[in-house]
Amino acid sequence: MSRTLFCLSLLVIAPLVNFLGNYLGGAGILPAGFGFLAGASSMFLLPWAAAFLFSAILKAKPSIRVLFFAAAMVLQGVLLFTIVPPGATCEMMGIAHRLGHEFSVDELRNCAMHFRQKFHDGTLKVGPLDKDNYFIVAQDAEVVSDTELPDSLRGRFQRVFIQKSPVTGEVQVVFSIGSTTGIVCDSRTHVREFFVCSMADGVQAYRYQRL
Repeated sequence: MSRTLFCLSLLVIAPLVNFLGNYLGGAGILPAGFGFLAGASSMFLLPWAAAFLFSAILKAKPSIRVLFFAAAMVLQGVLLFTIVPPGATCEMMGIAHRLGHEFSVDELRNCAMHFRQKFHDGTLKVGPLDKDNYFIVAQDAEVVSDTELPDSLRGRFQRVFIQKSPVTGEVQVVFSIGSTTGIVCDSRTHVREFFVCSMADGVQAYRYQRL
């Protein structure tokens, strides 16, 4: 019984390494690039090693071991492609988790609501976009003045933008940490995609990456 359980546990190593490598890389716990290496090894190396050990440990005839090897490869493929999210999504989940510890989501949400209200009232201090390339914002986005930020958030972002979403038309507030990463506050909930992941309802971490 213990031998069987050990063999079955081998089959979850590759999916687990795939998830944890990318997630912990995004969370900043592992060095940059390690998540990619972990994901690559879990896709191309670990399944073969686990399937070989799985078929070698079980006591069976050689012909049966070949079947065990093939079954182990298929099962790991099913786990990797149906249970474990894609590597970019796992990394994005890690980024959202890290930013959730660095910033208060309630403070960001309340700050964004305050900005949107002042924007509708015409009292929000804004300026035009400069020449910096911020991929997440629209061309008609406006830069929120630093003086509008509360003291606890002032100086923690490179830029803060307010814009209308090109998809929904709603007013979004983008807290940009860099030209390709940051936090956007809008009405979305439970988002989990390649480059966007919810930190909380209405607060999403984002990352832009050219494919």
